[in-house]
Amino acid sequence: MIESLASSAAPSTAVLPNGDGSQDGESGGKGALSQATSANLGKNDFLKLLTTQLQNQDPSDPMKGKDFAAQLAQFSSVEQLTNISGQIEEQGKSDGALAQSINDSMATDLIGRTVKTSGNTLQWTGEGEATFGVDLERPASEATVTIRDAGGNAVRTKTLENVSQSTEVTWDGTADGGAQVPDGTYSVEVSATGGSGDAVEGTARLEGTVDRVTLEDGRTSLRIGGAQVSMGRVQSIAAQ
Repeated sequence: MIESLASSAAPSTAVLPNGDGSQDGESGGKGALSQATSANLGKNDFLKLLTTQLQNQDPSDPMKGKDFAAQLAQFSSVEQLTNISGQIEEQGKSDGALAQSINDSMATDLIGRTVKTSGNTLQWTGEGEATFGVDLERPASEATVTIRDAGGNAVRTKTLENVSQSTEVTWDGTADGGAQVPDGTYSVEVSATGGSGDAVEGTARLEGTVDRVTLEDGRTSLRIGGAQVSMGRVQSIAAQ
């Protein structure tokens, strides 16, 4: 920062502070601009410093042409970097908007299509039914499908016998006692055993026909029966 400017008729110099608290006179005027611009100054500040330096240089020892050219080149670099930064920021916004537009367009095309999604969680909407695909590493003599609420409490348990590697389970949104569960987030767990009682690994996934697309707060979600999942969880789409 410039602390003082000479205003008398006598030849004057720009006086700027050094890092140790001392001040430069004639020699400081030449190096002041480079020193000041290292502190992330904008182009307007740069021009103001350059003008001040020229106004207050020592007439008996003016700035040499090559030094002036070097400082102009430095200013040009600062301006170019500022412009490039702005262009990158605008491009990022444009790319994000384009990606969201493409995503939304793809989502609406899924209405009426049968999809399979990843993950074992769903947002229950209280309408219709939810269909889960149960995948086992091998056929099992028995498999148990447990639906839990957001607190981890089991609300519905269903036991299947002589289960193939891939089967479907439908849930109508009721608890074991028959009461309708409230809207909210639920998860599905699968445990299975083989003929000799050994554990068989299994996973659950949501699948079904998309009947609605929701666009909210920049997020796209699909309603599949009574469940709602994010667009990003779609793993496969059946042909029409």
